Amino acid sequence: MNLDLAISFLTANFAYAAEFQNIFMAIQGAMIIRNGPNKDGKMKPFHAFIHGVVLAYAGGLLTPLWMGRPTPMLANDLCFGSCIMAYVLVNSVPFDLGYKFLSTFPLRVLTVMGAQMFRNRGIIAFVNIAYQTFKDSPSAYYPTPIFGPILNACILGNMGSFFFKGFHGHLCDGMPFPAQNGLFVASTYHFVANDQGPIGEYLRYLISSSSSGIMGLDLDPVLFVTVVGALFMQLVGILQMPDFCGPMFNPFEFLSDIWSRPKVVVGPSSLVKPATAMKTTATNGSTTSATKAKKKVQIIDQTKATAKGSSNATKKSKKSAQKKKKKVQ
Repeated sequence: MNLDLAISFLTANFAYAAEFQNIFMAIQGAMIIRNGPNKDGKMKPFHAFIHGVVLAYAGGLLTPLWMGRPTPMLANDLCFGSCIMAYVLVNSVPFDLGYKFLSTFPLRVLTVMGAQMFRNRGIIAFVNIAYQTFKDSPSAYYPTPIFGPILNACILGNMGSFFFKGFHGHLCDGMPFPAQNGLFVASTYHFVANDQGPIGEYLRYLISSSSSGIMGLDLDPVLFVTVVGALFMQLVGILQMPDFCGPMFNPFEFLSDIWSRPKVVVGPSSLVKPATAMKTTATNGSTTSATKAKKKVQIIDQTKATAKGSSNATKKSKKSAQKKKKKVQ
């Protein structure tokens, strides 16, 4: 029974699931503006409202245009109505009670869960939209269109950053996490749910045989990959909260560490070090030589000080001997 409830939640198969996703997605956008650009309350109300709308729904606003489809922001009153309700709750309730209530830990967790569900369902929907559009005209090399459906879903989660940061501002530090997340969830779902080629066939067989052999369950592969993708996004969203690992948390970080390692070429050319390695070696070499020189100077100074001390001691002993000699005379 509990497993059924969890699956129903992760697949958004419950009453008022659409309202739950949309209102908390809109609340997240409004809260980000209230806690960030409008922290001092100096933004004009319409500016703050539209800023929150675009921040929350940029993917839904702009990505459908790539496929020649109407945006749900205009086609569905629920989206824009949720944005109006969210703005009022965050900014216009007397004594700021709405903002204070939504800032509590339970409501912030609930907001993340609703927003992550909205993003996850959006990835799946945009994969299927592109697949249904392209499925009758695959390439000559594979029976199912692969790149179009996956990239269509990846664009969805990055459109807001492209809009606010610009192309280079969003990508200058490498592949951003929304792109990594979209690539992972969209690829796993598309290959299992839609691919009629050998990759999809093998993955469906692997999931079915593993679930029946290990867990004794007869799982539908499409349902399995949908639940796993939704659970992954829910956990990551919660871990990225400031109360836990923070917004910089990235479960794919180990991949970037692998990609950023200097490449070693086997053969005669391996004698030539990469530029970064040469720079590091040169820096380390100069640091080492500087340290050695400093140590030499310290040793010389200590030697001089010792010699000076012994010389002073010799002079003192001579003076004391002369004084004794005079006394004896």
